[in-house]
Amino acid sequence: MRTRAWLLSWIVVGASACSTPPPPPPFQSTVNMKDLMLNVIDPAADGVWDAVGTIATVEGVFEKFPATDDEWAGVRSYAIQLAEAGNLLMLPSRSNGSPEWIADAQAMMAESNRALQAIAARDKDALFTIGGDIYETCTSCHRKFIVAAPPSEPAPAKP
Repeated sequence: MRTRAWLLSWIVVGASACSTPPPPPPFQSTVNMKDLMLNVIDPAADGVWDAVGTIATVEGVFEKFPATDDEWAGVRSYAIQLAEAGNLLMLPSRSNGSPEWIADAQAMMAESNRALQAIAARDKDALFTIGGDIYETCTSCHRKFIVAAPPSEPAPAKP
């Protein structure tokens, strides 16, 4: 009896190891990459970047940073959007399985998560530095993947 129980457990383990995983869900992109950047990623990144900085005017130099709970919550919302947008970038229809593309999306997510930690700590100096790191991550990806638009042709001369 004991041998049968042992044998049965090995059969169950073996059978589960041989089964194929279910197919991934049918992800569907709603907008093209340009619209994703313009309407989701850019506004989220701008919300993080615009949260802290130094402003020089005729009246003097002013430091800008979130000061209230609501302002910190707003910046947190942008950092969350930016972190989650990395998942949208890794959808198969956008990544085409490119390891380099996926690594860049994950880097954006990692920097956004660092921003969330700085926001939780209400560390404006760290958030400023991480904002620069997010910018570097974005521009590094853009240098690799943005295809330059062809030069526009001059308009035909009017008769």
